[in-house]
Amino acid sequence: MFPGKEQEYSNGLLKGGMTVRIGLFAELFAPSVGGQELFFEGLSRQLVKNGHAVDIHCIGHVAGLADIESVGGVTIFRHPTDEFYKAPRFRMMKRAWPTIIKYALHVRRVSKEMNYDVLVLNQWPLLHAMTIPRSQRAKAVLHWCEIRTGLFYNAIQAVLPRLVARNVAISDAVAQSIQRFSAGPVHTLPSGIEVEHFQSLPRDERSGICYLGRMAAHKNLPLLINAFELLKDGGYGGKLTLAGDGPVFDEIRDRARASRYGADIVLTGLISDREKIELLSRSESLVISSLREGFPRVVAEAMASGLPVVTCDFATNGTKDVVELYGCGVVTRAEPEYLARGMRDVIARWDHYSGTGRAAAKSLSWALIAKNFEELVVSGLDDRRPSLASRLSEASAA
Repeated sequence: MFPGKEQEYSNGLLKGGMTVRIGLFAELFAPSVGGQELFFEGLSRQLVKNGHAVDIHCIGHVAGLADIESVGGVTIFRHPTDEFYKAPRFRMMKRAWPTIIKYALHVRRVSKEMNYDVLVLNQWPLLHAMTIPRSQRAKAVLHWCEIRTGLFYNAIQAVLPRLVARNVAISDAVAQSIQRFSAGPVHTLPSGIEVEHFQSLPRDERSGICYLGRMAAHKNLPLLINAFELLKDGGYGGKLTLAGDGPVFDEIRDRARASRYGADIVLTGLISDREKIELLSRSESLVISSLREGFPRVVAEAMASGLPVVTCDFATNGTKDVVELYGCGVVTRAEPEYLARGMRDVIARWDHYSGTGRAAAKSLSWALIAKNFEELVVSGLDDRRPSLASRLSEASAA
């Protein structure tokens, strides 16, 4: 089914370490752009650098994508393919459920045939974690990126942690929520960054508030625009830059044009990595007004750029937990006047929050996160996979 992979995996030991065969099962992957896509892309890239063999199995969400391709040493398998997966006929479903079922059955078959040393499953699209064979669950790691509310999600979040050997989470807050249902400890495995790629300009070379991310309803951008208007009413001289694209882009553009400060609100659309680095380095504050988040990677990127963060205290907004944990900004009540006050506060104490964020960003390098992952795999799965544990131990001794 996957020609050439068996021979590649039979090579065994690498010089100075052990090749561990890792299968990553994620709903979506590049060129799809989102927090979990970026997480799995960064983790897989670093694991390959560390000498492991990594495959990614995802849904092909765009017509014309290759069924199988190798990028940076990572082999990407896309099956099934559904160009309307993210925009199904019945929009209230948000995803094409027939495709989710096909993917879940495919994951069941692939996990058994490939018999990876370790399986890492993205939380989404949920069903695939329930269909993997019992023989594979003992070496499966389920990565939780967010907590959802409601009867359906509460039931799923109570069941899935018990089906796998190890649960990890994007943030401490998500880990604490899943811990209630997990047989073992739930560790935090956040999204990382290449810290050295980011730059921090001095305070006197910065101006403006920014947002970077998808233009989606749950990002709650009208709240940010309302707060920015209050900030401008108080005499603030900078602009608001909204970078990104998504399903509500037109609505946000119309809201910005209708603002009394429309001339100071800039919508860039999608921007390149270079443009992102520049925007983070020259802005005064990053603001995230989302109703729900896990651990947005842009927060880590802002920290590495010395850019303070302001966010809201919605119960399902994981950004607030990240900001409080690292002390890289301010969490406010979810009302325009409080969000505006938070922006004023971080600007007034800019040096403090900028320095705290830069110092904390060092702990979010991909090299360190991949190392933590490797340690979790050994400690979490070696009791159920003694052959893998012994191979790793022998490799370390060598």
